[in-house]
Amino acid sequence: MKTNKIKELQLKMVRYAEHKKKPLPNGSGHILPDDWSDDFKWVLQLETRFDKSTTLSSDEMKKCNKLFRKYLGFVK
Repeated sequence: MKTNKIKELQLKMVRYAEHKKKPLPNGSGHILPDDWSDDFKWVLQLETRFDKSTTLSSDEMKKCNKLFRKYLGFVK
């Protein structure tokens, strides 16, 4: 997986969060969708590791594909 695909996944995830966020009752901020923060942190860590190595493991590729399917369906 190339870095630009990781960036594309990050962009899809940010758009998803922007679309699905809910305002707090007091109006001081927003609540992000469940599990989104953990997924996004994982993708950011993956990008850092990918810069140091040239390939992703099979498990990392599978998880990236799963995240693409999860977040791509809501935002185009």
